[in-house]
Amino acid sequence: MIDVNHIIPLDIHDDSITDLACQGVHFDNVSGIWYTEPHELNGALHDYVYSSDSFNIVAPYYLVITSKMHCWNCHQITRIHGVMFTRFIKKNQDGEGWQSVRRNTFLFHINALPEEIIKNIKASNYFLDKSKTTGLRYWMNHCEICGERLGDYELFCVEDDAFRLMTIEKLLRANVRKVNKLFVSTAGNPADHAPKDVVRYLCDARFVMNGPAPA
Repeated sequence: MIDVNHIIPLDIHDDSITDLACQGVHFDNVSGIWYTEPHELNGALHDYVYSSDSFNIVAPYYLVITSKMHCWNCHQITRIHGVMFTRFIKKNQDGEGWQSVRRNTFLFHINALPEEIIKNIKASNYFLDKSKTTGLRYWMNHCEICGERLGDYELFCVEDDAFRLMTIEKLLRANVRKVNKLFVSTAGNPADHAPKDVVRYLCDARFVMNGPAPA
């Protein structure tokens, strides 16, 4: 738990720790996040500041998992992409402080991504779009064949054959890339027509030995 409302994430690597340890820098042992507070920011830290106007989730690094599924519109095989963390911090829902988490977790319903992270995800069929059913606007997978929107709720909360309860066998066939860069983003914003809705944006990454039993 980071009992501070406003933090400034710092993109610090190991070779910088000695020089910065006594200059208003804090380290969260659970999440692995380096940060400072606005009143502690000084000239020596400016080169390490991760510039972002608004965010509610920060991770020291991230995994990009690219798997395959059958599009539910054209039934052709298409690639799908997911962002996974093993440790991170998230803003508490009441806006007071940050919760430190160390757990394999997928992030979805991502509303805003810095340009650097977009380039690192490297996926032409993953881009900002608006859901036809919920009205949520977020970074979304699309079928490479027909362009159908492949919504996050289905991929991460419903479909057993996508990211939710992904089998170890399927994970081994997937392309898993670790990006050793700070991840900073906003996720879980509600739709414009329902500003008070709570939107889920995290789920445990539970890899299972066998696929779901046939119905």
